[in-house]
Amino acid sequence: MRLSRTALFFAACASGVLELVLGGTGLTGAPRARAAKGRHVRAPSFVARDVNHVLSTGQSLSVGVCGAPALTTAQPFHNLMLEPGVMRGDARSRRFVPLVEGDVPVETMSSAFANLVSSLDGERRHDLLVSVHGASGTAYEGLKRGTPPYDSGMEQVRAARDLARAANLSYVVRAVTNVHGESDHITRNAAYAADLATWQEDYERDVRELTGQAEPVPMFITQMSSWTMYETTKSAIPFAQLAAHVDSPGKVILVGPRYHLRYAEDGVHLTNEGYRHMGEDYAKAYRRVVLEGQPWEPLRPRRLRREGAVITVDFHVPAPPLVLDTKLVSDPGRYGFSYTDESAAPPAIANVAVTGPDTVAVTLASTPTGVHGRLRYAFTAPVGAHGGPRSGPRGNLRDSDATPSRSGEALYDWCVHFDEPVP
Repeated sequence: MRLSRTALFFAACASGVLELVLGGTGLTGAPRARAAKGRHVRAPSFVARDVNHVLSTGQSLSVGVCGAPALTTAQPFHNLMLEPGVMRGDARSRRFVPLVEGDVPVETMSSAFANLVSSLDGERRHDLLVSVHGASGTAYEGLKRGTPPYDSGMEQVRAARDLARAANLSYVVRAVTNVHGESDHITRNAAYAADLATWQEDYERDVRELTGQAEPVPMFITQMSSWTMYETTKSAIPFAQLAAHVDSPGKVILVGPRYHLRYAEDGVHLTNEGYRHMGEDYAKAYRRVVLEGQPWEPLRPRRLRREGAVITVDFHVPAPPLVLDTKLVSDPGRYGFSYTDESAAPPAIANVAVTGPDTVAVTLASTPTGVHGRLRYAFTAPVGAHGGPRSGPRGNLRDSDATPSRSGEALYDWCVHFDEPVP
C-alpha cells in the first residue's frame, strides 16, 4: 500500500509498533501573516517561481513517527501542500491548500522547514510546497527509483505541476529532503554513500524530465545518531553520509547530525518538538544553497595536523566561533572526542580545548607511537544507549549560529560524527 494513499496513525511508539489506519481528517483554511523582515540576500542567479516544491523522503523519521500531537495547525505564511495533507497528497489531489500538520496525527519536519524559510525571507515571498512520500522501516532498496514510495514522489510532482499550470503559476522542484539510514545500518549496506549519490541523481533526472526545469534538485540529508539502539556500538552509516556530502558536492548535502534533537522514549524517533527543530535545521541549509547560491558546509573537520602529543583540527564552521557546550548536550567524556591507533595501548586524551574561532586542540597523554592514528568524534556509545543529547553517540562541539528559531530553539550547528586519519 502506498504511503500517499493512507493516513498513518502511530501507536505504541516506544515498543516500535506502527499501525496503519485508513481515512483521515479534513483541512480548513489558515490565516496568513506577513513574514519578518528579510535577513538574507538572494543569489543574483536565483530565478523566482510561484510554486517551489520540496519533496520529502526517507523512513520513519521522515514521516514523524512518535511525533504526536501535531503542533503546527495554522499556516502563518503562504506555504502549501497538496490536499488532503502533507503526507497524503497524490495524483488525486485537486488543489493546493495551506501547509499544516494533522492529516496524520503527528508533527513532521515539513511545516517547520517551510515556515522558517519564509520567516527568514522577509517580504520577497518564497512560497514552498512540501509533500512527503517516505516509508517507515524501509532501506534504500525499498525507496530508490522504481519502488512504490519513489513513484509516489513522482505522482506528487505530476499533480503539483498540473495544478500550477491550470492556475497559470510558474512551478519548480527545488530540492529533496531525506531523513534516513537506520535500515541500511541494520542491513550493513557497504555501498550506502554511492547509493545516496545515485538516489539524488535519479530524483534530479526524473524531476527534470517531468517539469522541463533547468534548476538542480539537491538532496539534503542528516546523519543517523541512534545506532546504539540496534544492538551495536558502532555504525558505518553516519560516515557514509558524510562521505556522500564530500564526494558529491552540492548534490548530496549533509545538514548535520541528529544527536542534539529531542528523542522520543524509544530512543530512535523524535518528539514533535524534535521534528520541528530538525525541520528548522534543514531550512538553514536550504536557504544557503537554494536562495543564496552558496555551498553549505556542516560543522566538520577541514584539516588535521599533529605536533608531538597535540592534534590540531581546523573546522568548517557555519557561524564562528566554536563552543564546547555541556548544557544542551551532556558530556560523554572528553567532549565526544576519542583517539586510537594500531599500537597495543594508544595514548588517552588528556585535554580538549577550543583554541580559535574554527580550531580545536586535542592533547594526548603522550606522543603516539602508532603510525595510523585516527581522531574520532561522537563515534560510539554503549549498546542500548538511546539517541539524543543525554545519551548515545554525541559530542559537545557546536558553532554560534544565531538564526532565530520560530519555536524558540537554539539553532546551533553541531559537529558531525567523524572518524579522520591523523597525519
